[in-house]
Amino acid sequence: MPAAPADFYAGLREHGPVVPVHLDGPVPAWLVIGYDACNWALRDGLVFSRDLGQWRVSRNGLLPPGWPLEPHVTPMPNMLYAQGEEHLRLRGAFTKSLSKIGSNRRQAMISKAADQLIDQFVDDGHADIVGQFAVPLPGAVLAALFGFKAQEAVQLQQAVLTLLSGGDQGLEANEQLTELIAVLVARRRAEPRTDIVTGLLEAGLSDDEARWTIWLSINAGIGATAAWTASSCALLAEQEDARTDLRSGLRHVPGVMAEVLWDHAPVQQVIGRIATQDTDLCGTTVRRGDLLVLSLAGANLDHARFGGSAARRSYTEDNDSHLAWGNGSHGCPAQGLATAIVRGGVERLWTRLDDLHLTHPEQPTDWDDSVIVRIPKRLGVSWSPARAHARLTTLAPIGNH
Repeated sequence: MPAAPADFYAGLREHGPVVPVHLDGPVPAWLVIGYDACNWALRDGLVFSRDLGQWRVSRNGLLPPGWPLEPHVTPMPNMLYAQGEEHLRLRGAFTKSLSKIGSNRRQAMISKAADQLIDQFVDDGHADIVGQFAVPLPGAVLAALFGFKAQEAVQLQQAVLTLLSGGDQGLEANEQLTELIAVLVARRRAEPRTDIVTGLLEAGLSDDEARWTIWLSINAGIGATAAWTASSCALLAEQEDARTDLRSGLRHVPGVMAEVLWDHAPVQQVIGRIATQDTDLCGTTVRRGDLLVLSLAGANLDHARFGGSAARRSYTEDNDSHLAWGNGSHGCPAQGLATAIVRGGVERLWTRLDDLHLTHPEQPTDWDDSVIVRIPKRLGVSWSPARAHARLTTLAPIGNH
């Protein structure tokens, strides 16, 4: 993804709010970057369906063999692709399973995982905060919440990030991910525990439905949460004003996180929606069976809708009308969990390392090539180990819960 997404989408916007594109080769689609157009497509499930089985290209067998994005457009028996009562049943089972983990236990797990990661590099005085913190944190927390073994967590997060990158290794990563999930479901069917997977099975899902619900939840959870954490850390490390305001109480970490949702939406593009009829979408004629890629990032950066940069500063921290969570019946069902992981991790990092800053501020941030999530490839930061140790003595210990 580009280093300056606002400029990138501004250039595309010259072609209108709905732009014709090709995905990884000769696969046509519409990229929806206008806020109003994107919001309409998200909310109107009758005209713009999640049923990708209606996609003309796939239905007519025109997808190239080994197409890297195929896992993202293959219909699965989970809530993302279901409609009507079936969607309500699957989504209800997932939200019910989240209640298996109490909020106090969840918060203790997040703080403990964050501390364990920070402990590994705090004495060095420098780290790649993406690879050593932002990526492994949600991987460790979600692996524990779902019931994966500790040694499976690293395989899990690597498979997810490879899959989301959409490169040639995506199909192999998907096979690895589905195998890890299948083993876990079989294990939990035989040995129930107090975790999310057990909750899915107790809610009445079949093994197949549970596997694909977990596939969706892990992909969305690790990818989006790692990206949100990384971009929040990047904002703190890059902006001295933000660090000063946090120290003085003029800002708080949730405000920093909200700014990221507006300006660097963790999930950049959603693949997608299918037009169920010929439709005029904000001035563009979309045909029945066309695929729409909904650009949450482009929509949130639609200055024509919200005004210029000066106007944006007045609402980015206090206005939640952004589309980073999606919208409509298929909006993210795990906002609370994702927010808890990112806030718990970033607040713990900031509490312990409140002088963190870019190690090489003159070097531009190098962003991952994924068109789905926006995450830096790495982010070198530095701090004072002595200051960090002094602050640690004032913190309450994290117990084993």
